[in-house]
Amino acid sequence: MIGIGPLITIPLVLAALHGPLSLAAWILGALVAICDGLVWAELGAALPRSGGLYAFFLELFGPRSGRLLAFLFVWQFVITTPFLLASGYIGFAQYATYIVPWLRGDLAQHAIAMAVGALTIVLLARVIVRVALISLILFGAATLTLVIVTLAAWLRFDPHVAFAGDFQSHAFWPLAAGLGSGLTVTLYDYLGYNTITSIGEEVLMPSRTIPRSIVAAIAIVATLYLALQTGILGSMPWQALLGASFIASTIVERALGGPFASIVTVLILITAFASTFALLLAASRVPYAAARDGLFLAPFARLHRRDAYPTVSLVAIGVAALACCTLPLDQIIAVIGVGIVVLGGIGAFASIVRLRRTDLAMPYRMPFFPLPPLVALAAWIYVVLTAGLFADVFTAISLATGALLYAYSRSRAAASAGSETS
Repeated sequence: MIGIGPLITIPLVLAALHGPLSLAAWILGALVAICDGLVWAELGAALPRSGGLYAFFLELFGPRSGRLLAFLFVWQFVITTPFLLASGYIGFAQYATYIVPWLRGDLAQHAIAMAVGALTIVLLARVIVRVALISLILFGAATLTLVIVTLAAWLRFDPHVAFAGDFQSHAFWPLAAGLGSGLTVTLYDYLGYNTITSIGEEVLMPSRTIPRSIVAAIAIVATLYLALQTGILGSMPWQALLGASFIASTIVERALGGPFASIVTVLILITAFASTFALLLAASRVPYAAARDGLFLAPFARLHRRDAYPTVSLVAIGVAALACCTLPLDQIIAVIGVGIVVLGGIGAFASIVRLRRTDLAMPYRMPFFPLPPLVALAAWIYVVLTAGLFADVFTAISLATGALLYAYSRSRAAASAGSETS
């Protein structure tokens, strides 16, 4: 859950909700995350499988609907993940310009982002070992960075600055739309609490570990993010933060000086690179596994002859991410939000309703059911309605394309089976 996200999205939330009103998006995002997290906790405890929602669809919705939903989930994963990677590459480029100021032009930043993405593909095109070590380095660097930036912000905290808002400028409907945009961004930053359900088969005592992991992770990260955002609001006027490319470095420089800010910036660059490296590594295996099982497009099942990494999957997702680096960050995050919501959030809601109607053992039951999934569903619908035309249209087209590809692949498989029979 912890990465470069909150360090690059602060201006976007402030632009949507001026001043202290931006805290509402972070608080509401935490509330939605915990409500949705309880849904994933119950699903993961009852169905500890590898694949997360992909496996839930197959088990809960039968061979016909389950296969279609599983295919669309993997398809949407392949479409959405490049945007997620691009956001990390863009964040890396933004903070790199703090150390190298002459690279602050748009063209130079696009070039840096794409170069980092290309380097990531090259480094992953080989046998990968010690993934756990990479994860530990990422966790340590990211958490240390957030703590340092938060402490630096609170060193110069002024409550009069923090809570000096622009409340008069908001009518109800603009505020509602702004809250939707802000919520989309904060949910992007909270993403990751459900990752444990993707490796449920490898979790010890999953009926206890998965729910505890999800709830604890959301509580810890929400506390960190709220402390960070409140501290930054009180360290300098929010108007000065709009459009800033390296807020964390600026905050640390004001509190602790330039040399220390440069060290923190290096930590941020390590965090950005490590997170995108780990994400592309894991993401390339998802469509490969589905294709290997005969549930996704066959080319994605190809492995490198010598090093046995999924060539088509790695290159397809990695190259698509390079193209996404040319888009504005707010549009990228909107596409991520809507793309994940449609099959992730809404799909999880449908899965929990289905699970409750089965005879499967349920070792963990969320409190106050059905309130948490209903709150999460309302938030997902709100995000879709306020995300903007580009994100909604892009997601609709990608899902329609996925459905057509599924129908085509099934017809090809049926025709092949028929010819073999005859």
